[in-house]
Amino acid sequence: MTGCRNSKGVRLLPLACNAAMIVLELVGTSLAFAKGGLGTLKWFTVLSNILALISSIAFLISYLRRGGKVSFIAGLLRYFASCCLALTFLTVIFVLVPMAVPGGTVANVLFRGANLYHHLLCPILSCLSFIFAEQGVHIDKKLMFASLAPTMIYAVVFVILNIARVVKGPYPFLRVYEQPWYMSVVWAAVIGGLAAGSAWLIGRLRNKAG
Repeated sequence: MTGCRNSKGVRLLPLACNAAMIVLELVGTSLAFAKGGLGTLKWFTVLSNILALISSIAFLISYLRRGGKVSFIAGLLRYFASCCLALTFLTVIFVLVPMAVPGGTVANVLFRGANLYHHLLCPILSCLSFIFAEQGVHIDKKLMFASLAPTMIYAVVFVILNIARVVKGPYPFLRVYEQPWYMSVVWAAVIGGLAAGSAWLIGRLRNKAG
């Protein structure tokens, strides 16, 4: 296993994966801004993908400057970004797609415009790259918990903005005035569970991949 990881092909793999991430993120984010302007920044999906773009740039810089090793900060950014993208992917598959089925708009959610990149390609590539290709920090329980911070901050901010009627949504489960209060609690538990579960799984798989 060690020999395999030290081979030239494997050393180039994290470079290739993160370079591909940067290209895909630039395309997807450009499409998102072209359609929604600055308003697109209200979406957790877009913010997560921007974080992923930054994390891949930081990874490449650190990896090249350190001769194949990655700084703690760069590795941590990649973990946080992969966790956020995993939550995006799981929310799309288990929440948004079922909601889109009655209206026949599943293709829009998965394959149209920026969604192809932000909902599918980038989350899958980021998680696979972080788990199997990248050498970075060891993910302990404290880091698993810390990785939930971006999701928690987004949720708290947008719930408050919805309560204050400053914004509506943008996701259906954030519209506190369009559902009973207990459904908001249920949705918080569901999304929180998906976030915690994916962070734990990614961390465990990364540690086992070594």
